[in-house]
Amino acid sequence: QSKKISTMLYPLRRLLLAFAIVFFQGDPSVAFSIQLATLSRLISPALPISKNFRSFSSTRSSESSECSSPDNQTSALKKELLTNIKNLRSLQERDGDFSIDFGVKGGELDKKSRAPQKVDFYSISDDVGNAADEVMGVASQLAECNPTNEPTIYFGDKTNGGNSPLDGTWRLLFTTAADATFSKSSKRGAATAKNVVDASKGRITNVIDFATLEDGTEPLLKQLNVVIGAKSAGKSRVELQFKYAKAVLTKFFFWKRQWSVYIPVPAPFITRSIVFFSRILKFGRQGEVKVPPKAYFDVLYLDEDLRIHKTGEDNLFVQASPAWEEAQPFLS
Repeated sequence: QSKKISTMLYPLRRLLLAFAIVFFQGDPSVAFSIQLATLSRLISPALPISKNFRSFSSTRSSESSECSSPDNQTSALKKELLTNIKNLRSLQERDGDFSIDFGVKGGELDKKSRAPQKVDFYSISDDVGNAADEVMGVASQLAECNPTNEPTIYFGDKTNGGNSPLDGTWRLLFTTAADATFSKSSKRGAATAKNVVDASKGRITNVIDFATLEDGTEPLLKQLNVVIGAKSAGKSRVELQFKYAKAVLTKFFFWKRQWSVYIPVPAPFITRSIVFFSRILKFGRQGEVKVPPKAYFDVLYLDEDLRIHKTGEDNLFVQASPAWEEAQPFLS
């Protein structure tokens, strides 16, 4: 019995050890990825090494042009976007889906940078790849017709934050980011993702709800919340500072009991201090201490229904408000 308990405590020890090690690397994004990968061992003792995805980059559609009649054109493009997403999902049902799990071995993070990987839709089939290109092409056209001149207005304003066009809940329709891609074929399972923006507090929470298993039971990892501090860095850019992640589990060792694990990320002051002292220790030696780049996203399109943004890692996100009736069938 004591041996079993020791075995189950081992991942928790690794979780704490990983956090301590990362303090000497000075990279908060690495901290989160290592800790989350370690936490995933609580869910599955071993994750298979998935195939490497090819680098995938979208190009702006040749049909993209300046918006001549914004209202009519955006309405038509939004309908076309939903049609293309429906077609993409149908083809994925036919040809297969991604099998991505936590961490580097799971295909979620890049081995060198620990940044989220880009998924390669062509790795499933040419039809799926072409369908994804069509989604991104329409997203590019919508970016030319963005009706919101200053998406970050009132963001971080404690008094008027509720009037920010970014404020509220946004559910995921499409993304190229591996860390936000879930499927029932992976060990971490199917899931839905949403983005909850509290503009008054300057806080964004990414919420991932994992689906019930095929036998009707709840998954061990029920929900994952990533809490992020955010601030305006221009009319369309939002800078991000990861605070912590909270994993909601449905079992506590041998008992069915819901409990939460909090995964902290080093504060910027600590990170900068580590980088500073690392530079002193490496003075005169070969090699350079890399300063972690700032995390951010740029809003490409925003109205009361639809939000399209691109991250600093060049990953595209297409999100819908739950109130957008035409998109509701795609949000479950």
